[in-house]
Amino acid sequence: LTGQNPVTLPASPSLTQAAGAPFTWSAWIRPAAAQPNAALYSRRDAAAGNALVIGLDNGAPFVEVTNAGAAQRSGAGAPVAPGTWHHLAVVASNGQVTLTLDGNAYASVAASLPALNTVALIGGDTSATSSATPVAQAAPSAAAQSPAATAADGTAAPAADDAAAAPAPVAVPAMAGFAGDVDELQIAKIARSAGFIKFAAIGQGPDQAKLIAFSVDEETGSWLSGYFAVILKSVTLDGWVVIGLLVIMAALSWVVMVDRTGYLNRQAKANAVFMKHFRAVADDLTMLDRGEDADVATLGGRLTAADAKAMKASSLYRIYHIGAQEIRHRFRGGAAPVLSGASIAAIRAALDSGVVKEIQRLNRLMVVLTIAISGGPFLGLLGTVVGVMITFAAIAASGDVNVNAIAPGIAAALVATVAGLGVAIPALFGYNYLISKIKDLTSDIQVFVDEFVTKMAEFYTADRPDPIDHRMAAE
Repeated sequence: LTGQNPVTLPASPSLTQAAGAPFTWSAWIRPAAAQPNAALYSRRDAAAGNALVIGLDNGAPFVEVTNAGAAQRSGAGAPVAPGTWHHLAVVASNGQVTLTLDGNAYASVAASLPALNTVALIGGDTSATSSATPVAQAAPSAAAQSPAATAADGTAAPAADDAAAAPAPVAVPAMAGFAGDVDELQIAKIARSAGFIKFAAIGQGPDQAKLIAFSVDEETGSWLSGYFAVILKSVTLDGWVVIGLLVIMAALSWVVMVDRTGYLNRQAKANAVFMKHFRAVADDLTMLDRGEDADVATLGGRLTAADAKAMKASSLYRIYHIGAQEIRHRFRGGAAPVLSGASIAAIRAALDSGVVKEIQRLNRLMVVLTIAISGGPFLGLLGTVVGVMITFAAIAASGDVNVNAIAPGIAAALVATVAGLGVAIPALFGYNYLISKIKDLTSDIQVFVDEFVTKMAEFYTADRPDPIDHRMAAE
């Protein structure tokens, strides 16, 4: 506001003020200079002689109430410094108009607000004519009233001394306009309490830190912030020891699962290649055991070097290699290619020993997963129990029993159980998957041994069919 162009509030039903009704006016003000008799808010009804003016006189806030021409102004207090913000409020209730500055009582007027339904100005005032009742005058004489009344000498007779003309209305000069800033202007048709005014002065002003406290800047949630970070900071040394052991156990279980999964997949592929060529063998069971560079032809096609190399990684081939060696050992020295029942049984026993070794190789390191499954939760439970014991011992020693003292310790103790479950659950899933794969490969080994012994009995017994007829039947 510049003091020259006030803001006009038009008359409206919502702003109509009844006589003696409650009223509250409040605003934040920052005067530009200490002005004499400056109107901050004014509302006048010249016809009824009513007015309400709120302003500053040389920096001292005041409220002026006019009822039927009789004006009452609040006393002057300490002035406000120019260029500074202050909360100014006027509350009218029960025949008392109270002026507050920065939430504290400043001055008051023992008066009720008049009825007002005219326009109001913010930052200025309008000139008005005082309608104060004039002082009663004596009635003029008839001679004074008659224009024909003359003195005895013929001159006009002077008016009687007690005859005086009725006084004209007295003009009330307009106050100066307020120059400065106004913010948070509020007008209410109820009487706000002193606590409400105080709260507004504190909550909206520079001292709002009494009501609002700013925390640290918000950060992106992660494992290292938020509630989880609070819990980790409360973990005791024994809890970290247990969690460290569980981390090592988890790392080992994951390494085992990755290693076993790759190994079993390679075994399945190599077994498939080997069985393709083994079932195509015509009459010599040892023909697939002649080296990678050997030129071997089977009923299923010629064995390539790539297939021969792939077969060497097969568990079935390693068992087959044992059987092929046993057969060649018995035919050494030009012996007739005939095997007795005792020789077949001996070769079967050799194959069974190979089966045992292959099954042990398939189940290698699986014990690590069983330890992680069964031992992880128990180790975590141990850390939780120890952590809870330490928490309650600390509470007993300090004598401070409250939720804030108990909750962090209990939450930190439960971290060990969570870590134990985090080790056991993935290990359980991986163990079940690997066991199913191992069972399939074990079944393939058992089936292959039976098939090998059957072919061996067919090819190397005294009543075996002619090799040529066997080849033709296979074709």
